Amino acid sequence: MDLADRSIYGFSTSEHLRFADLDANGHINNGSFIEMLENARVSYLRQIVRLGLPRFRLVIGRIEADFKRQMFYPGAATACARIVEAHQRKAVIGQALFDGEGHCTAVQKVIMVSLNEQTHKSTPFDPAVRAALETLAASKDGLPT
Repeated sequence: MDLADRSIYGFSTSEHLRFADLDANGHINNGSFIEMLENARVSYLRQIVRLGLPRFRLVIGRIEADFKRQMFYPGAATACARIVEAHQRKAVIGQALFDGEGHCTAVQKVIMVSLNEQTHKSTPFDPAVRAALETLAASKDGLPT
């Protein structure tokens, strides 16, 4: 799956580039890229929770980001997210950030680990949750049909 391909994402958020996001080189700071992608990831996961699934908790186990292109203020961006893999104890979320002209500026993979709220240790997903995540990963756009 090519994470830089806008057509694989059914979910996105609109982000405004801020003057405060600039770095010393005059372009949007890579930390701001990560923050915009986080906004999309959290919003996407909240949408999944609303599917009526049993309660589950996720924590970040790993973030792997590739920066592809600079962005400049002023402007806008589109941050996208989707499930790309589902496993017994983790789900992988693929993401991309696109500038106002539709060029991919960054992609990232985030490994989210299923967490037991009492023990704070990794735990297998409830079978209904795992089945839903697998369905989302197999869909064309990461959304329920």
